[in-house]
Amino acid sequence: MSKPECRSARSSSIIYAIVLSALASCRMGPPSMPEPADPDEAGSILEEFEAEGRYHPERSYATTEIRESWKHGRAELDVAFTAPAGGARFPLVVYLPGLGEDATAGVFWRHRWAAAGYAVFAMQPSALAKVFWASDKLDAGELRATGRIYFSPASLESRLAHLAWALGELRQRAAVPGSPYAAADPGKAAVAGFDLGAQAASALAGEAVKAALPANAEFAFAGAVVLSPHVTLAEGKLDGRAAGMAMPLLAVTGTDDDDPYGMSATSLRSALWQSMPPGGKYLLVLQGGTHDELAGVTPGQTWKGPPSQPVPGEGPAGGGWMPWSREDLTLQVGQQSGTGRGRGSIAGGPPAGGREQLGGQMRKRGPDIRHWAEVAGVSTAFLDLVLKGRERAREWLSRDAGRWMAASAELRRK
Repeated sequence: MSKPECRSARSSSIIYAIVLSALASCRMGPPSMPEPADPDEAGSILEEFEAEGRYHPERSYATTEIRESWKHGRAELDVAFTAPAGGARFPLVVYLPGLGEDATAGVFWRHRWAAAGYAVFAMQPSALAKVFWASDKLDAGELRATGRIYFSPASLESRLAHLAWALGELRQRAAVPGSPYAAADPGKAAVAGFDLGAQAASALAGEAVKAALPANAEFAFAGAVVLSPHVTLAEGKLDGRAAGMAMPLLAVTGTDDDDPYGMSATSLRSALWQSMPPGGKYLLVLQGGTHDELAGVTPGQTWKGPPSQPVPGEGPAGGGWMPWSREDLTLQVGQQSGTGRGRGSIAGGPPAGGREQLGGQMRKRGPDIRHWAEVAGVSTAFLDLVLKGRERAREWLSRDAGRWMAASAELRRK
């Protein structure tokens, strides 16, 4: 080989080595867990952000809470009742937890509402709270099968029947002087729900579903708060399903509010709201907000949702299920990986997908603590408007909320 040819071959080898080195340094490793937020730090962030313009209810109350187990036929119902202390009567908020959660779920939302002057009644059939107790890690197919069972019309009918009975029991107890439930005024009531509970809350708000409401049930709600709406196209056309949803309603979702059960797309979370008739309708969209943020755990703690594991053979380079889970039953919401699946985002916020590259690894972004304040503030103002007729709440929702949240969330209304 001549000297020029040797020099050329040597140069090509060097360039090839440089390219391989660069590719290796850019290669993304497996996704890592987001660092858990420190509760004290989360509290400081929350306090500082809220001081910039959160909604202020008329008064802040000290609260009390009781937890009991009620029996409806053969079913055991887990009940938590949180209310302002002092002996007065307050409008009622019925909270319906997600699948795998007990009646103490949504603690941040429930306590904020109670402190703002609401009696909050949470109910969950104990069997639903224990769904995942005997489960190890579930793959995407098993999660989807689980979701189809518990989000089915038959399951919804059963849950609504339990709720109808529980509300009747609550009304009886609230009528007894000196009872802790006497703090509730069932004549002024709203329903709120997350995940599985959101499906029921939407049905109670007038969504046309395939499940039948219990006969002679006294569901007299003046408004609804739907956290992470459950919307699938299998239930029928959205326009027809939403036509009867006339009551005031607040829907809350996020740009990364993925479905842990793989039954629906993130973009569908707000689709039903778009089809609802106008009048008292609000939609809060959290930039980068995830399913677990809407569970209402105390900031700095982790939502314990369905146990999950990756789809075999599919990792960060594929297009499969990528749950962010610990060795126990803790789940930090499953995300969909792969390119070409971009989601819409609100201008000015971080990129959709909730991931960032650190040290050659893809890392799920940690939770945005501001989202807790935003959901609590907007939902409390909504309840004050619907159940107390407070004009200041209407003004704050229409004018001040958007300025306060800026690019971290968007509040739409119609």
